[in-house]
Amino acid sequence: MTKKFLLIWCVVLMVIVLAGCGDIMKKFVRKKDPGKEDYSFYQVEDYKPRPAPERYVKNYILWHNWHAELERTDDTNYTRDVFNLNESLKYLTAMRDLLDEEEAKKLDVQINDMQAVMERMKNRMECVKDNTNNRRIVARVGRVVQDEFSYKRMRKYIKTDE
Repeated sequence: MTKKFLLIWCVVLMVIVLAGCGDIMKKFVRKKDPGKEDYSFYQVEDYKPRPAPERYVKNYILWHNWHAELERTDDTNYTRDVFNLNESLKYLTAMRDLLDEEEAKKLDVQINDMQAVMERMKNRMECVKDNTNNRRIVARVGRVVQDEFSYKRMRKYIKTDE
């Protein structure tokens, strides 16, 4: 009796499993994506660059942040120092491009000093903090740029937009 009951129970269970549940099967069948019928076109607006004084202030602030990160004494990560130095040089160069020729030449001196630090770092695979000379040059460039190339002092030397 139990064998007969077990056999019938297995047959019923197998029929239910093989038949499946229509709602569950419908749930897992992929549906075709409807094609896009609505195409939207946007009118392109003319790009108006920011005025030169705003760009100078933005570049100065970004340079100041990257330079402060470079001068941190608690950090001795070579890769981070190289990245911070590259970013600092990028924003110094952007500041130089916005200045008149005479002031740009003065800023070139600081840029060249920072590039020399970069070369020494890459040649020796050392951090800024590992070499006293590099650390002093970075600190001096930071002081000079903050003192002589702030927006208040350079306001009259920034190129005008044409």
